[in-house]
Amino acid sequence: MDPELNAVFKLPFEEQEKFFRGKINIPTLKWNDLVKDQHAKGFMVAGAYRDDILSDFREAVGSAIEKGTTLEEFQNSFDEIVKRHGWTYNGSRNWRSEIIFSTNIRTSYAAGRWAQLTDPDQLKIMPYLTYRHGDSRVPRPTHLEWDGVTLPHDDPWWDTHYVPNGWGCKCRVTGATRKDYEKAKAAGKGTAPPSPIDPETGAPAGIDKGWDYNVGKAAFGKSWVKETGKMKELGPWRKEQYPFLPKQLKGELPAVDLGDICKTESQLRKAVPEGIYPDVTGEPVNVTQAIADHILENKKRWDGRERYFPLIPDVISHAQEVWVGFIQAVNSGRVYLRRRYVKAYQYEKGRVAGVIADAVKGQIMAFDMIRSKDMSGGRLRSGRLIYPTK
Repeated sequence: MDPELNAVFKLPFEEQEKFFRGKINIPTLKWNDLVKDQHAKGFMVAGAYRDDILSDFREAVGSAIEKGTTLEEFQNSFDEIVKRHGWTYNGSRNWRSEIIFSTNIRTSYAAGRWAQLTDPDQLKIMPYLTYRHGDSRVPRPTHLEWDGVTLPHDDPWWDTHYVPNGWGCKCRVTGATRKDYEKAKAAGKGTAPPSPIDPETGAPAGIDKGWDYNVGKAAFGKSWVKETGKMKELGPWRKEQYPFLPKQLKGELPAVDLGDICKTESQLRKAVPEGIYPDVTGEPVNVTQAIADHILENKKRWDGRERYFPLIPDVISHAQEVWVGFIQAVNSGRVYLRRRYVKAYQYEKGRVAGVIADAVKGQIMAFDMIRSKDMSGGRLRSGRLIYPTK
């Protein structure tokens, strides 16, 4: 067994376990169905497109992280899972099992270390980070060149060069003091190295395709309630457009009465239908004041959408569609797995509105609607359609 991986198993820690537990199982066909930051929130095994197979792999990897399972023990579980489900895969048994094992171990360890290295108390003592090459059998020349580079913890270089930086990369990052930083500067290692983009990978030279992101920053950051600033879509995963509201369904849509327009913050908060509601797939969804916070964060959102608040429980429990996709907070860089609930209604003399409720970690955090003649909903329907299943 790889000595460094063995050392990792001797050092289980809460942040690493928390990172892995926070992932959501995402069935995929290819390794790049999830890209960059999405891997910080989604657990995948390329080609494992069934929930039962993915769940078994998730349990085996989780055991390695939390209990110190060795590679050899994981390979025994790998063989059992393959046999039990009749799963076929690309590559040899040893190569494929080691890739699944080492990639998840190293990324979860790196994410946990980021949480430790950027802890406010830690930063008081060691406000700098140092890149350390990890004694690979076949060293990457650029990774060797980066060995000893010491920069402030918030230097943008870490956004793309935080470890691991590719398949099998064993490099690591350690904390550094002001004195360490001064020594690095004297040795010519106190500034960020040039990072030209490799046209073949789209990533900085020396980093494998899809690995130019900070797994720790994507995983650990501000909570949603405290998150501010613009969110951006990381997708869509598919280009197909789905007909949101076929004309023949218009007469079958539920007719509803809307609530009142709120003129004060107090009225807005009282209008939120707080509670826990089962969604159309049976998952519990919590409705809290985060919806009001979302509107108050940007007054342009206070546009009358609060009239639709009474519909939120129904949108969750009787959604016509449920989409899963990734979004990223521009300011913090943190990535979220979002569930989007969609349903269309008739209101006010047969007018139609498409209502959308977004949930992150089981909590509704944003709310919107489409009130226009174009009911395709293409602008809001990104990600993967998980309900209804096709």
